[in-house]
Amino acid sequence: MKSSMGKQTRISKWWKKLFFLICVTLFTLQPLISTAVAKGEDEPKVLVIYTTKDGEINEQHRYLDMLIGHFASDIRFISSDEVEQNDLISVTHLFYYGQFSTKLPPKFLTILDDYDGAFVAIGYNSDMLGDQFDFLMPKHEVLIDQISLTSSNGSLDISLSNVVHFDTDDESEILINGRMKDEGVDYPVMVKAERNYYYAFDSFDSTQAILFAEMLHVVFEVDHEEKYSGYIRLEDVHPLVDPKPLREIAEILKEKNIPYMVAVIPIYTNQSTGRRMTFADSPQLLKVLKQIQKDGGSIVLHGYTHQFRTSETGEGFEFCDAENNRPIYAPEDQKLTLKDEQDFSSKKEYKKYISELKAYEREYTETKINKGIDELVKYGLYPLAFEAPHYTMSQHGYQILSEYFSTYVGQVQLSDKDWRIIDTSPYITSPSFLHGMELLPETMGYVRPDDPESVHKMMENTDRMGLIRDGMFAAFYHPYLGVERFQELIAELEELPNVSWIDLRERDIWVKGENVSIQTENGEIITEVNYLKVIFSSLDAPLYYLGRFVGYISFGIVFVGSVAVCMFIVFTIRLKRRNKQTEGGV
Repeated sequence: MKSSMGKQTRISKWWKKLFFLICVTLFTLQPLISTAVAKGEDEPKVLVIYTTKDGEINEQHRYLDMLIGHFASDIRFISSDEVEQNDLISVTHLFYYGQFSTKLPPKFLTILDDYDGAFVAIGYNSDMLGDQFDFLMPKHEVLIDQISLTSSNGSLDISLSNVVHFDTDDESEILINGRMKDEGVDYPVMVKAERNYYYAFDSFDSTQAILFAEMLHVVFEVDHEEKYSGYIRLEDVHPLVDPKPLREIAEILKEKNIPYMVAVIPIYTNQSTGRRMTFADSPQLLKVLKQIQKDGGSIVLHGYTHQFRTSETGEGFEFCDAENNRPIYAPEDQKLTLKDEQDFSSKKEYKKYISELKAYEREYTETKINKGIDELVKYGLYPLAFEAPHYTMSQHGYQILSEYFSTYVGQVQLSDKDWRIIDTSPYITSPSFLHGMELLPETMGYVRPDDPESVHKMMENTDRMGLIRDGMFAAFYHPYLGVERFQELIAELEELPNVSWIDLRERDIWVKGENVSIQTENGEIITEVNYLKVIFSSLDAPLYYLGRFVGYISFGIVFVGSVAVCMFIVFTIRLKRRNKQTEGGV
């Protein structure tokens, strides 16, 4: 009996200890669990429902994508003809973008009945979005050429634009006003009623979208710090670039302790002879680039050759067939006439045809990216980001690139139908069409060799970007223009208030090539390299290193020989003096 009671007592004590241990564990983990849950709840989930005539996403949606990508990474676009009730599950921020006036599908109204999150309507058809937008009374279109925030005194001149004119009730709040400067009559452009917003433009561009970008902070209820980001990029550095001005500019930036980027093209192709030049042909330039990297400058891969067909390196395109205004779907010496869907007997055959074109584009793009990474790494240069030549790359190209780089620098191409449709974001963003890549946008332009007012015009662009609380001030400069004009630019940039200059080493960055893995950690560059494959991918680097080795050996031989000759001369002189002293003593 005692034995049984003792056993029960031991079990009771064991359960108490277990219960105590569970309580302690839960108490310890509770903050972590709460943080994880809160993080999951705070992460915005965005759905953009759009109405277009062809049902396809276009450059306007991609610009909106860039603006939203500053606040959210989970962004989906669905046509109003295809959206279903289930698509709104867990959505925290809903956007409707009507690019033309039409009647929405009947099911559309019932889909929105139960949605109670933030809702932004853009363009047309707001009167068919249900009770949320009863505060709007659309009337007709008006022309404006100036917009302003109602919360500040600043205004922004824009190109002449049509906007939807509407009346609104007394309970709504006007966030942005528009007007014709000559008329002096204000028209509401963006209004808010509770968590519902309306924006009267039916298109976006990098000028008029500035104020909308600022108001998205209100939509997402994010009070970002009023601090600007910026960067300086030295552009088009290839093996034939003069190292002297590059070195002098780098020394200025080092002295001022300003981090910067260098966009490097590893191969120069002579337009007339076809000869390929590498950094093995430019040892002094390579020495400057390695010193730049050592001093904290960041290398950006700016294509592999920056040319296509017979174009000159630095002038031509590489990831776009600009001559035919399309992605690169065939070798440069092959004439290709694209076919339309009506040229095929079935949709299946057409899809197969498109798949084959994209397969070639993938092979071409991956080859160029891997060769570019390897070519830099074999000389000890480690790229931390990518910039497409002339900012041109197809949407499929961005998808491929995202498998190799975490960070993209510059402007972006927004349409596969016309490479000239290129634009930039006013702030750092990760739009869905970049498939996880972070975009560090270029916003100020560059110093033009034939325009003495270039720097002044660049600084005018900062006035617009300054209207956003966390806007981007980013410019690039061609080193061949020399130190004097760079000093003019840097003097103006240093006057910009509250700017944090971007150091790629201090960001969460990775690069993954076939033979190379690069990442940043605590301001350092961490690499894993298959040196055998990288160095021997061509004979240029082995011959370069062999030449350096022979040079060191030759220098050593000359040095030893010089020392021997000097010692012989000294010994001979001392011997003669000694003989004279001996003769004199006799």
